[in-house]
Amino acid sequence: MLRNNYFGETKTHYKLYKCGKNWAVMGISLFSLGLGMLVTSQPVSADVTATSTSSSAVRTDAISESSSSAAKAETTSASSSSAVKAETTSASSSSAVKAETTSASSSSAVEAETAAITTAGVANNDSQTSAEVTADSTSTSQVVTNNSNNQNNTAQPAGNSTSTTQSTNQANSQISNQGQLNQFATGFVNRAISEGANVDPNNFTQAQIDALNKLEKYSITKKNTDTTQFTYYQFQQTADKLAEVDPQYAIPYFKADQIQNLPAATAKDGQIGKVANMDIWDSWPVQDPTTGEISNWNGKQLVIAMMGTPNANSNHLYLLYNDYGGDNFAGWKNAGDIFAGYHGDKKTGLEIFDDQEWSGSAYPLNDGSIQLFYTHSNYETKTINHQNHQRIATANLKMKLNTDGTISIASVDNDHTLFEGKDNASANGTHYQTFDQWAHNVTMFDGHQEDFGGADNFAMRDPHIVKDSQGNRYLVFEASTGDDDYQSEDQIYDLRNYGGNAKFQLESLFNLINNDYSVMDKVTGKMIKIGRDMRVRASQANAAIGIIKLGGTENNPTVAEVYDPIISAVMVSDEIERPDIVKIGDTYYLFAASRLNRGTNDAAWRKANDKVGDNVVTLGWYSKDLTKGFKPLNGNGVVLTSTVPANWRTATYSYYAVPTRSTDPRFKNTVLITAYMTNRNRVADYRNKDGKAVLDPDFIQENNGEHNSTWAPSFLLRVNPDGTTRVLPYVTNQGVWDFNNATKLNTNIMTAKADEAYLPWEKGVPFDNGSILGSGQYWVDSMPSDPYIPTAPTAGTPGTTGTAGTPGTTGTAGTPGTAGTAGTPGTAGTAETAPTEPSKPTTPTNPVQAVQAAVTNFVDPQLPQTGATDQQHITLSGLLLLAMSSLLGLFRMTKRQRKE
Repeated sequence: MLRNNYFGETKTHYKLYKCGKNWAVMGISLFSLGLGMLVTSQPVSADVTATSTSSSAVRTDAISESSSSAAKAETTSASSSSAVKAETTSASSSSAVKAETTSASSSSAVEAETAAITTAGVANNDSQTSAEVTADSTSTSQVVTNNSNNQNNTAQPAGNSTSTTQSTNQANSQISNQGQLNQFATGFVNRAISEGANVDPNNFTQAQIDALNKLEKYSITKKNTDTTQFTYYQFQQTADKLAEVDPQYAIPYFKADQIQNLPAATAKDGQIGKVANMDIWDSWPVQDPTTGEISNWNGKQLVIAMMGTPNANSNHLYLLYNDYGGDNFAGWKNAGDIFAGYHGDKKTGLEIFDDQEWSGSAYPLNDGSIQLFYTHSNYETKTINHQNHQRIATANLKMKLNTDGTISIASVDNDHTLFEGKDNASANGTHYQTFDQWAHNVTMFDGHQEDFGGADNFAMRDPHIVKDSQGNRYLVFEASTGDDDYQSEDQIYDLRNYGGNAKFQLESLFNLINNDYSVMDKVTGKMIKIGRDMRVRASQANAAIGIIKLGGTENNPTVAEVYDPIISAVMVSDEIERPDIVKIGDTYYLFAASRLNRGTNDAAWRKANDKVGDNVVTLGWYSKDLTKGFKPLNGNGVVLTSTVPANWRTATYSYYAVPTRSTDPRFKNTVLITAYMTNRNRVADYRNKDGKAVLDPDFIQENNGEHNSTWAPSFLLRVNPDGTTRVLPYVTNQGVWDFNNATKLNTNIMTAKADEAYLPWEKGVPFDNGSILGSGQYWVDSMPSDPYIPTAPTAGTPGTTGTAGTPGTTGTAGTPGTAGTAGTPGTAGTAETAPTEPSKPTTPTNPVQAVQAAVTNFVDPQLPQTGATDQQHITLSGLLLLAMSSLLGLFRMTKRQRKE
């Protein structure tokens, strides 16, 4: 009895003890939860505008290989856990952005062809597999900014790092103008600050607030996902690579004293009616439209070129020919002008002629005729800027092979306009701007109508013929965007046009809207305001590469279908010209030339001018689908960059790529780059006389006569399967279009010395490159500041040792082909190796960071809030886990109590 009472009393005390313990556990749990809420309840601004969550507002394009959705964003993704490939990187620890390979196992694998604006700026997924962040660097050094209202809020040059340590103070400050900023703008500013943007959000000007509040309206509208945007950030990278004279992209130096005028260019000028020493510039071969290889027309290779007498505004097409497969520069002959009979417009008082023919393409038909596609241009005197009215035209050329081996044109048939930009849906251009749209465009700027002079260009030109494997014919051409994505000041407020991360976007936006944004002039040392000019250019820029499908017969084609542009540079550039497609394997490679001063980032291209003296480039993209889905080569679109000033004899432009026929394994996956050399109108003959650039006829005759525009030496570009390219130090004679097993490499025409790339009188000419580049800049010392040394590729002839750019020959000191190997002047070389494969996924170097990132994503998949730190997220995670453990323990004890 006593024993039973004792145990009963003990059990009662034990139950009371357990009950108290339960209440203690519950108290600890509630305290933990409360403390967690306190940690995260600091005054913050919304970091994102939820246009969608995780994977909403996206279009499913494929089946995910992970537990989350694989989706394709058409507008904007608000998920900060999306694994995307951004053009730059967000400093947010919860953003998975551009990496060589990134893991998408616990987040959405999103292919954002437009923008994941609320995660890492504008993102473009290429199917990633790692959470590591790869920072794309950008530099706008030497750019000085002024803002009379608030100097602190003028965006400073973007740095090379996405570190957030520089902006801790700014990130912790609260936006005093929060009530004036909408939620989208607030989140965007927060991200930019977290990525190191050097702005003070307490003192935004009204103009900055107004611009930020416009972002939501214009950045989330639906855009065509078949079109690839050439972004403001990619433009910046292109200018940086040019200024750096990066050997991956830099065009080799050529010896100026070895360059000759094309003998076949001395011929009868069809416009002036007499023999002249003509300039020759944009040129293209008659080639197979499927393979791109140079066609063999009765044992001849044929090239069509723009030619004309210097300073006579003569711009017409001529047919040239040489032995098929030959590389003899003197062997080229001139069959004469294709379209005879020109009529000048004398009423304008200008030396401008009504009808001109510009760049195009051509291919042979089975009946022996040549189908020509070209640009037909009329000079319009009634438009604002008296611009050329361009239209895409076509004609069938009947050829005649004469008994003496010469070629002549028997007739030109079915010559007609093929396309002017209109489609079936509208009198205006839906896909592409028409001339009437451009001419009657009412441009509003700062709330009123304004004429921008020559800032706005019209383009409908340079048709390039391509056949797919099914025999369908397409034309790729230079154009301007139409109603679907039209030019306007509104484009400045669409973040998808910028690329890069939020930091870059914010700084670029503030520069574009700041009329006082300035740079220093290299020659005078004075500050030049460029802000308003940049804003004007950004409002007008709408360059595009278009595509149409052809119908009708081959010798009398029609337009069957009009597609969306494959490339757009709206807000970024107003001119990307001479598109050219080469197919290697199952991939189409698109190349196009551009002058950066046609772009909107004045600071970037002026820096290139200051460093090199020119700003011409080749851009490139690739896709397995001819009509869409093009990705930028090298990740940024840069392929070739100029290396010498525009007034030098060896300055080049109008680059045109053709496939190679050589079976030498060193030249596998290469294209031959052709170009013209020496800018037109005898630019290279100017000399310095009493501090002025002058043309002296006597001086010219004393120095071997006129130095006209001519064909440049051709050189090789490697195109790797991983989407990268590299300039190779293999150079041919001038005017080589067909690179085959018999083609000779010219070891004497390329040089490693910049001071051999100009004629003696060209250096130091106070030349106005505005007449060449349209920039209005002057230079006095035109020597590039960073001489480019051609280097050998790492990929070449497997198992053999190359010698200084000339395989199988012994080089001589100081030039390509010198003591070195595979084109590296003066250095010991090694045998070439195959291109490396894309890098594999790697594990984070710091496992703690990886765990921290995983915990952060688990706790809160959104971006960091203003004033919040990674430590706070970890603290919250620990407290929540403690609370969960406590509650689980309580539950288990309760079960035990019930059993007892």
